[in-house]
Amino acid sequence: MTQGRPQEALTQEIAQLQEMAREWARLFPQAASQGEHWLKVLSEVQAHMAEEVCRLAVVGAVKSGKSTAINALLGQDLLKRGAGILTAMVTRIQPGPEPRAELKFKDWGEINGEINRALGMLPVPRLRERAAPLDLQQAVDRELLFQVLAEAKDEDIWSEGSLDPNYLLLKSYLEGYEQIRGLLQSSTALSLTGPDLARHREMVTREATAVFLKDVLLTIPFPWAATGMEFGDCQGSDSPIPQHLAQVLAYLVKCDLVLYVVSSRVGLRQADFQFLGELKRMGLVPHILSILNLDLGEHASLEEVRHIRDRLVQELTPWQPEPRVYAFSVLKLLLDRRRQRGENLDQREAGLLSVWALDKEAAGFSDEEAARFQEDLEKAVQRLQGRRLAGGSLSQVQMVARGLKEQLELTRGLLGQDLEALQRVESHLQARRQPLESTLASLDQTLNGAGIHLKKVLKDRVNSVMDRRHGKVGAALTGFIQDYEPNWDRFLLPELPGSFRPALYQLFQECAKELSHYVTAEANVSLVEFIREQEDWLRQELARVETPLLLSLQDALTLYYREIEGLGFPAQPPALEMAASPRPPGLEVPLLNLQLDPGWWLDAEVWVRSGAGFLERYWEALKRRLGRGAAEEPRSQLLRDLGRALKAIKDWLQEQVKVQFIDYGERLKFQYFLPLVDQWLKQQETALANTMRSLLTDLEGVSGSMHLEEEERTARRRRLEELLPQAQGIELHLEDLRQK
Repeated sequence: MTQGRPQEALTQEIAQLQEMAREWARLFPQAASQGEHWLKVLSEVQAHMAEEVCRLAVVGAVKSGKSTAINALLGQDLLKRGAGILTAMVTRIQPGPEPRAELKFKDWGEINGEINRALGMLPVPRLRERAAPLDLQQAVDRELLFQVLAEAKDEDIWSEGSLDPNYLLLKSYLEGYEQIRGLLQSSTALSLTGPDLARHREMVTREATAVFLKDVLLTIPFPWAATGMEFGDCQGSDSPIPQHLAQVLAYLVKCDLVLYVVSSRVGLRQADFQFLGELKRMGLVPHILSILNLDLGEHASLEEVRHIRDRLVQELTPWQPEPRVYAFSVLKLLLDRRRQRGENLDQREAGLLSVWALDKEAAGFSDEEAARFQEDLEKAVQRLQGRRLAGGSLSQVQMVARGLKEQLELTRGLLGQDLEALQRVESHLQARRQPLESTLASLDQTLNGAGIHLKKVLKDRVNSVMDRRHGKVGAALTGFIQDYEPNWDRFLLPELPGSFRPALYQLFQECAKELSHYVTAEANVSLVEFIREQEDWLRQELARVETPLLLSLQDALTLYYREIEGLGFPAQPPALEMAASPRPPGLEVPLLNLQLDPGWWLDAEVWVRSGAGFLERYWEALKRRLGRGAAEEPRSQLLRDLGRALKAIKDWLQEQVKVQFIDYGERLKFQYFLPLVDQWLKQQETALANTMRSLLTDLEGVSGSMHLEEEERTARRRRLEELLPQAQGIELHLEDLRQK
């Protein structure tokens, strides 16, 4: 595979232009500023290209073969399958000069926040005696947490027993503390290389250490040219933990391609269709490549395999017209590549290949599909990278190449004339530079004025969409909380005295889980839709503002080139264009992440407001003794009390949402949209200014050369004649790159 070709081709042309710009500065020291400008533009392009990453998210259900698919593409067992249930992060893989793992850990504030949220309303008396949240760094708090877990487990408070996500989270933090605390005392990052590299697998897949992690970046030498690429190994799209889906969606917002892995044994399920709907709303469906991961030992014949593939195509068609589906065994591809690298497979792996080889038809089909997939993946990545380059970096490099070529042509011609002819040319060109410089001078003022207006509109639109009464996102989330009703039949309600508080804990955790899922799958997807709509609107508004400026610059540039042509030199004005406006690499789209920390006081407040307090129960008991009320069935009474508690919980959730909506709206405005306006305006202004400076001829160096001896002038002219074909060739190569 050769996904890095567009960047590598442009990098090679940039290197040649840099050397030519340096030679220009050596040949004409008085005009070194022109060469310095070309070098500055090329350096900026290189920095921009280094920041640009084409991201490929590998998604699918749990155990569908996502990690194996990445391992197969890389030709080695890099990722360990079966990551822990608490691994709430995406493992990223990028090309690099040496194998390395960069692990980033949560800070203590994040860790303690998660612990205290998981303990929210846990009916353990020891917690209600606390006046402050727990701090895992304190030995006394760790001991308290150990006792709390033991008591809660003995009381069967965890609805799913030892598999309850809150129980696992707290237990894992306790178990992993001793191993992690030394690392977090000095830094929140860990770099692993050499023999230590294998430790990353254990840390990612062991729940006791994975719970402390929030980002994993692996860099390894790729088996193909892969400049500017990143694979993201995502959690299962059907994970029951809302944080997992939130992490996946946050990564997908930044992605260019999606590799959807589907197991041939399971096929698409309801969770897949819901996830596909989310991908469609995010605008990613046209960029999906689907891998039907074949279990070659499970299917009776090639006909059955083709039937499964055709069924998958039919199921995907409503979501993605003409879906691109590739049916092959990712495990077979991995084992074949490891063997090709000279690795010794273990007995089981070699045996699998031997068994699969017996069915030559199915094995050959898998190989053909894998080859087709890789070819199409390569083309898709090249198209994406080519489009990115064509709109921004490539245009800037083309203007440098053109300006350098024209400078060489003009200077070569003038070196054969006298000083008076040179001064006459300079005088004519200077008169034509003035309209260009005047238009450029007004550019900054015009764009600043437009920026003020655009920012105001975006602020108003954010306020509108987040409005809790009428906003698309705000009103919907408020309505969800108001209308939420748990499935009471699913609650395992004990019928013992004092069962209200354990049931209340289950109710609160169920509410929090459902709300988190709604925020991730609905509110955040709606926000992504809103953000993309505003980005498109902003691009249109920028084009509307800049079009008159661009036309003025184009007219002035055309007159400038006509002047050059009138002086007897070949000249054809380039067509100016606005630079593309991709999302700046350093600007992250913020997503809504509700932090629900009920604190210790909420338990008591809900207890009172639910009518489960002492006075009401005493009154009910008194009425029964007086014969004025029938004894109520315990479960019915408990459900009634929980229904009242639910209202109190909803009131608290509405207040939490109100506060956090305000905070999120401010972050969306001041940390994303307003910086986006500033950066896009700056990009356009810088691109146009660089273009003009790259093209406008500098004759100062030529003037100095007129005082040299004839022999030296002849030598310089000869060197320019040697450089011209090289400059013309670079220009042609860059144009070919644009057309690809």
